[in-house]
Amino acid sequence: MSAASPPAVIIPSFNGAAALRAALDSLRRQTVEHEVVVVDNASSDETARLVADRFPDVRVVALAENVGFGRALNIGVRACRAETLVFLNNDVECEPVFVERLCASLDPSGGIVMAAGVLLDWDAPERIDSAGVVFDRTLFALDYLRGLPTDVLEREVADPLGPTGGAAAFHRPAFEAVGGFDEQFFAYLEDVDLVARLLARGGRCRLARHARARHRHSATLGAGSRRKNELMGWSRGYTVAKYRLHRHPGRLARTLLAESTIAIGQLVVDRTAVSLTARVGGFRAGLRVQPEVVAALPPAAARVTLRGGLSRRARHGAAGRLAASKR
Repeated sequence: MSAASPPAVIIPSFNGAAALRAALDSLRRQTVEHEVVVVDNASSDETARLVADRFPDVRVVALAENVGFGRALNIGVRACRAETLVFLNNDVECEPVFVERLCASLDPSGGIVMAAGVLLDWDAPERIDSAGVVFDRTLFALDYLRGLPTDVLEREVADPLGPTGGAAAFHRPAFEAVGGFDEQFFAYLEDVDLVARLLARGGRCRLARHARARHRHSATLGAGSRRKNELMGWSRGYTVAKYRLHRHPGRLARTLLAESTIAIGQLVVDRTAVSLTARVGGFRAGLRVQPEVVAALPPAAARVTLRGGLSRRARHGAAGRLAASKR
């Protein structure tokens, strides 16, 4: 982190004024200088008045329509000049050292161009909500260390493959070199796609274990909501096609098994089949874009932590929830 260039904290927000107020209050207590950019996705609540009245030092980029998560972050990046980019959900409250510890974990000269913050469960802050993302060769992703006690962070744990988009730091040149977020994603899994592209170009992530923030999980759309299932399904179908997973028999078999399990689980638990049709629509869209490749993953970290995450999910919830937990 350059002393002459304080980091920029970029927050996309849609009708989340109450949560956003708490997030911005927590950023006022940070131990390092930084700028804050709120990208308002055409909110109809009190967001604009809240920021203008209570946080006049925060820059607001007001959009005429809701453009989604990744595109809003790209717009926020273009609105600032910082070399270190911090992406934050609007439904988090950061500990005072969050920005300092997160940015200090970057080491671009050593290939560390991503840093993952630790999101704590809002109702049980002694447990981890997410410490980044892990995924397998089919890009089936889970929140790293989800459900584990924070004590695990005091021991040696592997770094995740990348950060979740809700608590992340990126070295701007690396972010821009891969084109930023793919704006075809409206919401969900755009962070997995970004991480996969950075990994394919040699980038790595470090876990900033002491950069912590409490997180209201799925505060915007609600866990298990029809809209979340639809967006997640579309994003997953798009990812499968974009990375041409269907051309690899082994990956295709694992993908079909996982996706059918999730779709059936959502049909039973959430009583909606929308994710199935959304997956088909996303797959068709993914076939129309430039294909990407899945990089070779670190030897053990991704596979072991992914299996561990799946076993914990199996003990704590229905199959329909397995992949519906990002943000």
